[in-house]
Amino acid sequence: MDLTVVGDVVVSGWPRRPVVNRPGPGDSAFGLLRSGDLTIGNLEAPLTAAGQRAEKLVAMRAPTAGAAELAGLGVDLVSLATNHAMDYGADGMRDTVRALDAAGVLHAGFGESVTEATGPRVVSAGGSTLAFFSFCSALPLGYDATPDRAGIGAIRVRQSFEYDTGFLEETPGTPPFVHSSAHEPDVRAAEALIGEAKKSSDFVVVALHWGVPFPYLPTAQGPLAQYQRPLARRLIDAGADLIIGHHPHCLHPVEFYAHGLILYSTGNFVFDWCDGWSPDSMVAREDAHPFAPYRPVLLKGPWYESAVFQVRLGVADAPTLRVEPVELDQDSQPIMPRPEVAASILARFAEASRDLDPSVVVDDDGSVRRRPVGR
Repeated sequence: MDLTVVGDVVVSGWPRRPVVNRPGPGDSAFGLLRSGDLTIGNLEAPLTAAGQRAEKLVAMRAPTAGAAELAGLGVDLVSLATNHAMDYGADGMRDTVRALDAAGVLHAGFGESVTEATGPRVVSAGGSTLAFFSFCSALPLGYDATPDRAGIGAIRVRQSFEYDTGFLEETPGTPPFVHSSAHEPDVRAAEALIGEAKKSSDFVVVALHWGVPFPYLPTAQGPLAQYQRPLARRLIDAGADLIIGHHPHCLHPVEFYAHGLILYSTGNFVFDWCDGWSPDSMVAREDAHPFAPYRPVLLKGPWYESAVFQVRLGVADAPTLRVEPVELDQDSQPIMPRPEVAASILARFAEASRDLDPSVVVDDDGSVRRRPVGR
């Protein structure tokens, strides 16, 4: 089964560049969604005009017409369990589900109970079946589904903070080290669900909304939060073939593990302006909140550098991967990159992946492979 995987998607009817047969630098990258048996994206914001806005710094929503636009662009399947899914409550997500169903876009990650929210969406494509799960670890309070409350599928995370008092005296202002681990009952529940799905489906894919967005990432702690790698490996050990990560709004490394492939963060693919979204809505404004813990950031660099991931499942040892760099323009629309930008994206991606897993090799054409042991 050939999958086309992209990261965060927000659509609100923004003007699009025309798709051409042989795109060059600056042309629309939406044509890349048409390859493969199944195209998977992450629906970052609910599609609704209803519901009550959550009391949080950034609450987003896009028009329900976005569902038909997704279908027209070639998106077949979306994950719904994100930190913005419930920004307009359960009613906002019910609108989202109705719109997606009407447009024929499949989905997973939201439900009227925890059983429904954490259940898989089973899809047939390319002569095989795939069970698709969507979980969120970047979880606002009350967004997760319970036995008697609608919400999203969740794998919660526990955190603690380590301070070296001597070092802080010597270097005041240094942030603490953040220890994190996935909540064991949630992990065990996910493992059981994945194991059951694997019995009746050829492949299992898990979307995880997790990690730390790049403006808040402490460089000294690396690109991944401490809980991510152990969690991904446990889910693969349980039967998952592919982990698709998103939330950091930038590309993170990939890793081959056992029979599976982990895409730690797939970045942004398209991010239309919509209700609640603007460049300086990412963080508290200093002039409005003089004691805010974060300062405004301009969207630059990692936000605009992304990729489309071509994944083939069902090969002998592990999934195969080819990375097609894309660039986001000033309106966060995906375009084919300039050659120097494409090369830069691949080079940084390769370096980060080798830092995590020295066996990863990224060829000039974007093919990603695992170097044989001993070479």
